[in-house]
Amino acid sequence: MNNTTRYGLADRAAADHPGTGRWTRESAVAFVIDAVESTGAATRNDFDIDRIVTTAHALADDWDLQTLTPDTFWRIAAGCIRY
Repeated sequence: MNNTTRYGLADRAAADHPGTGRWTRESAVAFVIDAVESTGAATRNDFDIDRIVTTAHALADDWDLQTLTPDTFWRIAAGCIRY
């Protein structure tokens, strides 16, 4: 499977960080915000973005959160919804 199309957001995230070839915490935060806001059903304020990034980073052992499967990513996000 091609990691650049896994979420439908990776191309935009890559465009925001062209040529770096390196993901950082900042790019991971941008990726998560883009992912949770992508459907228009929620905003970044509905989620604990820092917690999603920290948890996903620990699981992936990388700032490139695209290495996680979509199911894993959304399971993490679902556990970080603010009530």
